[in-house]
Amino acid sequence: MDYIQGFEAHLRNKERSDHTVSCYLRDTLAFMAWYGTKTEYGLEKLIKLDGIDYKKQLLRSDQKVITINRKIASLNVFFKWMHDMDCLKEHLHIDTVRSKIARQYKGLEDTDIWKLRNEIHRSGNRKHICMIEILLGTGVRVSELVGIRLRDVELSDRKGTLTVIGKGNAERMLPINKDVRKAIVSYLEIRPNSECEYLFIGQRGAYDRNAINLILKKYGDRVKVEVTPHKLRHTLGYHLVRQMTPLTTIQQILGHDHITTTNLYTMTTEKDMREALEQLEW
Repeated sequence: MDYIQGFEAHLRNKERSDHTVSCYLRDTLAFMAWYGTKTEYGLEKLIKLDGIDYKKQLLRSDQKVITINRKIASLNVFFKWMHDMDCLKEHLHIDTVRSKIARQYKGLEDTDIWKLRNEIHRSGNRKHICMIEILLGTGVRVSELVGIRLRDVELSDRKGTLTVIGKGNAERMLPINKDVRKAIVSYLEIRPNSECEYLFIGQRGAYDRNAINLILKKYGDRVKVEVTPHKLRHTLGYHLVRQMTPLTTIQQILGHDHITTTNLYTMTTEKDMREALEQLEW
C-alpha cells in the first residue's frame, strides 16, 4: 500500500489546507526515511519504541522544541490514520516535548508597528494599506486574507463586517473598525474591474499567501522590522489581552477551536518582566 498517497487522500477529505497537508506529508516522509535506515521491516511493524527512538533523534538535533512538537503532532495523525485503516495493530502515540522555557512573544513591539504602518501608509498604495489594516484590525490568517471575496465584505457608514473561512473550513464573521472600513473603501475605489471574485488581485489574478509575505517583507526591510502575517496576528492577540478583552472574545475573533490556544496570548514578554523588575522599590 502507498501510505503517503492514502494519507494525503485522507487529509484532503478532512478539508485540511494545502499548507497543513504539505507539513504533514513532509514530516511523515522524514520519519519514513529515518525508519528505513533503522530497520528492514515495513511500516506495518511499527511499535511504540520506534516512535520514542525517533523523538530522541529529534531531540539530539538543533531543532527548536516547537518544531519537534509539530513533527510529533504530524506523526500522531499519521499513526492514527494507519490504525484506523488496520495497517497497525496498536494505536501509537508519541508524547510531545515539554519545554521548561516560557513561550516568547511572537508579535511586534508598538514602536515597530508604528514604523511599519507609517511606511505602508506613506507609500500611498491603497491595496497595501488595505492589507495591513485588515491584518492588524482583525488578526486574520494569511490564508484567510487571500480567501476574502468581494461578497464577504459588507460596509455601511458606521459599521462593517468581514466573513472569512478559517481552519477546517469554518466560517466566522468579524466586525471591522473604522480604520479597516476606510482602507477597504479606499482600495475598492481603485481596484480594477475584474471577473475575479477575490478582494486582493494583481495582473495575474488573485493574490496567494506568498505574495502577501513578499509585500510585507518589502516594507519591513525598509524600516528594519521583521514582519509576517503571523506576527501581526500575534500582535493583535497580545494587544487585546493587554486591553483586558475576555479570552472568549479573543478566541472568537482569532478563530481558535480551543481556548487553550488563545491562552498563549496571555504570556509575559521579556519587556513586561524587565519593566516589572525595574519598577521595584524596597
